[in-house]
Amino acid sequence: MSHRPSKITIGEKVSLEKIESAFRQYWRDLVETGSEEAVLKASTLNLIILVDRKTVFEELLSDIHEIVSHHPGRMIVAFIDPDVDSDEIDAHVSAYSQKSKEGKIQISAQVVVLKTGRAGSIHLAGALLPLLLADLPVYLWCTCTQVLAEPDFGILLNYADRLIVRTANEYTSTEEMANSIKQILAYNQKCKISDITWSELTDWREAIAQFFDTKNNQHYLGTLEEIEITFSGDKLSNHAFLLAGWLSSQLKNVPNSPDIQNASTIYFKRQRDKLSIKIHRIKLEGVKGLYKIKLIAKENGRTVILNATKQQDNFIETTIQKGGTLQQPNYVAAAPKSSAIMLCNELDFLQQDIIYVHACEQILEFTNEN
Repeated sequence: MSHRPSKITIGEKVSLEKIESAFRQYWRDLVETGSEEAVLKASTLNLIILVDRKTVFEELLSDIHEIVSHHPGRMIVAFIDPDVDSDEIDAHVSAYSQKSKEGKIQISAQVVVLKTGRAGSIHLAGALLPLLLADLPVYLWCTCTQVLAEPDFGILLNYADRLIVRTANEYTSTEEMANSIKQILAYNQKCKISDITWSELTDWREAIAQFFDTKNNQHYLGTLEEIEITFSGDKLSNHAFLLAGWLSSQLKNVPNSPDIQNASTIYFKRQRDKLSIKIHRIKLEGVKGLYKIKLIAKENGRTVILNATKQQDNFIETTIQKGGTLQQPNYVAAAPKSSAIMLCNELDFLQQDIIYVHACEQILEFTNEN
């Protein structure tokens, strides 16, 4: 193994039973070739990453150094190659070391890459569990959530402190969306769960929240009559429904008797307070996903419109129109982030994001009515 790789690679091939001895040898080699100072090992977590797509696997290998530089520990990447039938598990190990602020050599990560075919997936859980470092939290990032439905992989949830998933960007039907949400809520009964797709909405949620940051605008929360979420695409936008679920739960707007008005407009609504949350699908050339969120309120008989609109330069423009007067727009940065950066953000927290869970519950209630 290389002593100080600038970037994690697939590493040296070893047998499963030799993984721990390979890491011990790495430590001894580093001490013998280094200075007289002690070599430290920093470990804050165990991270298991389940992958079944080669493109995602290759992206992880190129980005994992970004993760370990911020979150030292043991990383286990398990790649299930759908194009291979083999049940053999190949193991590769590598390590990442760097100098601490005090100038001492510090082992920041021990990386294990396990590769197998479809037939070997049933043996992966048994190979993974003995590799976990004791007394450290276990994060499980599953890029292929259907794998966790298998009994053998379900065992991993019993050892995970946090499950990180990335739900689909879009669904072909409300039934498909409901099945995904049901699976998420079932996982939530076993361990804390977070969704990178939900985290991608942070900028949009911030843009909406900014409307009500000032005292002059806070009273509009109680006078909202309609919210319209517009997205561009052919299928059902997961981001749009997650935002609708979030707004519905935060505004105490239980989706009572929702209905689909036409092929492009879906309503969450509640008769009692007459607030409706509408999801509108359009087709805009060059635009994919969320496009605009419009909140409509009343003030002394006049209409107040709060708009958050996606711009092509990775910003969200927010405007407030009171009657015929349009206020100066504001902008929220919304640049796309890499999977590694998104994962690093998730690794900073162990507590459950209850707001996300409530949003999922609202979506499921909606789908149960349709």
